[in-house]
Formats: sequence, structure tokens, C-alpha cells
Amino acid sequence: MRITTSMMFDSGTRNILDLQGSLYKLQDQLSTGRRILTPADDPVAAAQALVVSQRASVNTQFIDNQASASSQLSELEDRYSAMVDLLQSVKARVVDAGNAAYSDSNRRAISAEIRERYDELLGLANATDAQGQHVFSGFRGDTRPFSVSGSPGGRTISYAGDEGKRQMQVETDRVMDLSDSGADVFMRIPQGNGIFEFSPGAANTGTGTIGAYSMITGFNGSTYDISFTSSTSYSLVVTTNGVPAPATGPFAYVPGQDIVLGSGSQQFKVVIGGAPNAGDAFTAAPSTNKDVFSTLDQMISALESPVAVNDVTKAQFRNQMTEISNNLDQVMDRFLTRQTSIGARRIELEALSNVGADLNLQYQTDMSRLQDLDFTEAISSMANRKMVLEAAQLSFKQVSQMSLFNYL
Repeated sequence: MRITTSMMFDSGTRNILDLQGSLYKLQDQLSTGRRILTPADDPVAAAQALVVSQRASVNTQFIDNQASASSQLSELEDRYSAMVDLLQSVKARVVDAGNAAYSDSNRRAISAEIRERYDELLGLANATDAQGQHVFSGFRGDTRPFSVSGSPGGRTISYAGDEGKRQMQVETDRVMDLSDSGADVFMRIPQGNGIFEFSPGAANTGTGTIGAYSMITGFNGSTYDISFTSSTSYSLVVTTNGVPAPATGPFAYVPGQDIVLGSGSQQFKVVIGGAPNAGDAFTAAPSTNKDVFSTLDQMISALESPVAVNDVTKAQFRNQMTEISNNLDQVMDRFLTRQTSIGARRIELEALSNVGADLNLQYQTDMSRLQDLDFTEAISSMANRKMVLEAAQLSFKQVSQMSLFNYL
């Protein structure tokens, strides 16, 4: 085979350039610490690294969302804690107001405190979070949810928010509620025991008072009207689906004794104390909803009305306090249920954050395995290629200087 001078130069130059390119690539790998500089270096590993990188990015976003959600839930939980403390204070004042030794002036002093508690609760209901969004206005975060009209003792409350709950995605298949609708928290509170309510007639003239009432086996949703025919007996009318049944009775009345109503699996009991007059009535009916602000306003009105007039007004006041106390129990149950739910969500977020941190570590390990350079191998390879390059350069120098003219 005939080897020309140009062939020797071309081949030598090409080999040296290839060796230099290989050496420079190693240098780039050592300077970046990465084995894969372009997808062409290892197409399979590069594709896998891209997938891992995308998953790590999504996981990092979820961790950020979880931190943000935890912060917002912490703020919401603080609001509920404040409202629970407020209600406990009001409940204590309900008990105080029932003290038989208290005068009308003593009760008016309690009313002044309840007025302050009303305003405090209204402020908490209209509270904003760190972003300036109203906590209890649903999706309408920029709208003040609650407004009041009227004067204390006869005020009405209006809700301007909606039924929505602001949410955030904290995991691939988990969207978490971060707020509550004010309509659900403050406006739709069931009265009585949450299933049914037992109340005296507004026109009662005796001293009959409502006592404890509860389910035995159940409640069928009918309305039970107890009408006293005398101070020692009563009749009963049961209305189901708007249709009253014929009156039954008379039944003997014993003050403070359980009155069992319903039958079979739908039995419940009520208690009436005191001395009702003929014509006095008491009703057990399915619970209806009432807002907590109306309950507090009802309490203010009752405390500011003269009580120490006669035994009838005293009995009416006790009935009002019993009703208010039962309603406040339902409010407290609503607040505590929401607070417990928030605590459960925060625990879930903590668990998700721990899992996310572990995943981040795993993704970093996978990326390192796919992309990172083995420095020991790279340094050894660089030394070897440098030696080969130097040998190639030296041999090219010697070959390039060969000429027949040196021997003539």
C-alpha cells in the first residue's frame, strides 16, 4: 500500500484531534462533576435522568405546597382556639346568670360582657389571613363575610361569602381544604341537642321549665305537642309529615320525671319541671338551624329583661337560659369538630412532608447514580489519555520530520 505524505499528515492530525477532544471532554466532566454532559454521552441514562428530574421538581413543589398549607391551617386553628375559649367564657356566664341570688342588675352586668363577646366573635368571623384573605368567606376571600344590622338584643346577621372551601394540592392524589365556609361554621347550627329541640310555649302562664332531654333509641322526625289540661295532667298530639294525629291522654304529670315519647326504635325522653298551668304547652320538634350570633343576641336580650318580677318570669328566664345553653353546646361541638379536623390535616401534612423529604433524598441518589462522575476513574483515564496524546504528538513530530532529502 502506498502511503503518501499527505495521508500521514491527515491521519496524524485526525488522531491527535480525536485524542485532544477526548481529553477536553474528560476535563469538562471533571470540572462539572458530571458524567453526562449531553444526551449523546449516554442516551438511556440521560432519558432516565430527565424523568427523575421532573419527578423531583414535582415533589419539591408538593413540599412547598405542604408548607404553605400547614401555615394556613395553623392560622385557621388559632382562630378556632380563640373561638372555643370565647364560648367557654360565655357558657360560664350562662351558668352564672342562672344563679337564683342574682338581681336584674347583676344580670345586666353579665349582659355587658356578652356584648363584648359578641363583637369579639364577629371580629374572629371576619378575620383575614397573612395574604389578606378573609378566612371564613369561602372562595370570596376579598369579601368581608359578616355584617350586622340592628341594635344589641335585636340584631340580624348577614353572610356575604359563599359555600366554597379554598383548597391546595399537597400530593398527587390529595387536595386539601384550607378554609371553611362561614355559613357552615356560624350560620347553620342545629338547635337543641342537634337532633331535636324541646321548648316551652311562648304563651305559657305557669312555672313549668324544660329539663334534660335526649334520645333513648331514636327520633322519627315528628313533632310532639304536650298540652297541659291541668296542673297534673297533659295530652299529646303527634304530627307526622304535617298531619296531626288525634290527641291521646290525659297522662299524669309528675314534676321532674322522664316523659317517654315515641315507640320502639324511635323513643326519646324529655323532662318538665315546675308547675305548668292548664293551657301551657311544650313541643319536641326536629332541630332547626340558627346562627351563633342570634343565640348570643338572644342571651343579651334575656339578661337585660326584668326577671325578678314573679315566678312566671323567673321560669321563662330559666327556659331561655336552658335553650341558650343547649344551643351553645351545639356551637361548641361545631367548633371543636372543625378544630379536630384541622389537627388531623396538619398531622397528615407532617407525614406527607416526611415522605417528600425521603423522596427528595432518593431522587438525589438516583440523579447522582445516573449523572455524577466517578472521579477516580476519570482522573486515571485522563492520565492515560494524556500519555497517549503525548505519545501521539511525539510520534507525529518524528514521522513528520522524515524526508529522503536527509540522506542525499
